[in-house]
Amino acid sequence: MEDKEQISVAAVKRNCAWIKGVTEALGNFHDENISRCVMNSAGTECANQILEKTISYYGKQPQSVTELVEAINKRRREVLKADTFWELDGNKAHFILNKCSCDLVEEGLAEPSPIFCLCSAAMFENVFRPFHHGEVRAEIIKAIGRNDKYCEFIVSLK
Repeated sequence: MEDKEQISVAAVKRNCAWIKGVTEALGNFHDENISRCVMNSAGTECANQILEKTISYYGKQPQSVTELVEAINKRRREVLKADTFWELDGNKAHFILNKCSCDLVEEGLAEPSPIFCLCSAAMFENVFRPFHHGEVRAEIIKAIGRNDKYCEFIVSLK
């Protein structure tokens, strides 16, 4: 279990308001390219954290996309007790989540939104990018933040 730092209630409220303001502003642009670009930075940070935890648990640096998926799924199964896993099919990786897994949403700091879905797409791209020598693009098929019942992503490895 990870250590959690104590934060004042006032700071939490300010951060919740700030997050809401940023996501609403990005949503009001109605330009997915701008929002995707902005959220790429946040997604990159989350990807780095996921890769660090995955590699640490797996015990070695994956050498391929196939080994990366094996490592991620091993951690999801054994540590996170998850019931959904990445599936590889040729040059595509497919993933379904039954609940929003954004840390901000899980911790109650934000509500699911289409903007956070773009952050997740960027995160998945940045998880796979170091293990693929070519273009990596995540597509959001369904998303809780878009009022779907679950999240579904496809990462294309070109």
